[in-house]
Amino acid sequence: MARGPRGGRPRPATALAVTLPAHFALPSVYALIEALHLGHVAQSRRHELTPVLFATAADGDPIARTIVERQAEEVVSMAVVALTRLDLLDEPTPVLLGGGVLAAQHPQLDSGIATLLADRAPKAAPQVVTASPVLGAALLGLDRVDAWEGAQDRLRAYFAD
Repeated sequence: MARGPRGGRPRPATALAVTLPAHFALPSVYALIEALHLGHVAQSRRHELTPVLFATAADGDPIARTIVERQAEEVVSMAVVALTRLDLLDEPTPVLLGGGVLAAQHPQLDSGIATLLADRAPKAAPQVVTASPVLGAALLGLDRVDAWEGAQDRLRAYFAD
């Protein structure tokens, strides 16, 4: 922890030390860690950590911004490895990005991914998939059973709501 003005009370090195526990109405990061570990924060609420991280990063917190930058680095590293193994680095190729964190379309994360991907795999075209994963499985199923014309459009419309 850094010292406050004139050596006063210590202040957190990152605003995340305040924003994350406050979101869950907890007094400290330690209390949040304990609540997550002991199941006092429902598993279904863990996804709430990401928007708090993004908001804190957008407010300029350097640690939060570094975490978002690191996430962009990880996403691009995985994409470049896949493109390399498939021998697609030199061909125009869509890179589909999915999941709740990427679907949130945080400007810092998105621009970080676009910049790094343009540098390391210039022919790759990143696209964020926001559709539910079950949509793809259902579309494949409709293909498999030779479903009636318009079934795929109806299914897409159902999941768009």
